[in-house]
Amino acid sequence: MFNNRKSDKLDLVIGESSKITGYVESAGTILVDGTIVGNLHGNKVILGEKSYIKGDISANNISIAGKIEGQLKGRDGIEVKATGHISGDMVTKHLSMMKGAIFNGMSSMDSADQGQSEEADKKVVEFAAKER
Repeated sequence: MFNNRKSDKLDLVIGESSKITGYVESAGTILVDGTIVGNLHGNKVILGEKSYIKGDISANNISIAGKIEGQLKGRDGIEVKATGHISGDMVTKHLSMMKGAIFNGMSSMDSADQGQSEEADKKVVEFAAKER
């Protein structure tokens, strides 16, 4: 889903020992390995395995290997790795979730044609949680 090498140029890196409180925005790609308490907005957001976000993420593409507590809006797609842990709702066109990922919330899948009525375009996918 995210194999476009041209878009892999990192514009903002938040390291593992970093903590940011507040709104984070970049027109390009954001890589997070640290902690953010606040909302993120970028073209592409990549959450590493050690990342923790308490806030909402809005981007064209979102890749999650860490933990997020908040709402996700991935315009083109959301990819959840096996180590990803999401507590919150997602809205996206394309959803990829690997075995082992944890997701607690609702997922709405928007169609590509935004000209139709919003209710007619949405499909809801619900995942049942399994106690470990």
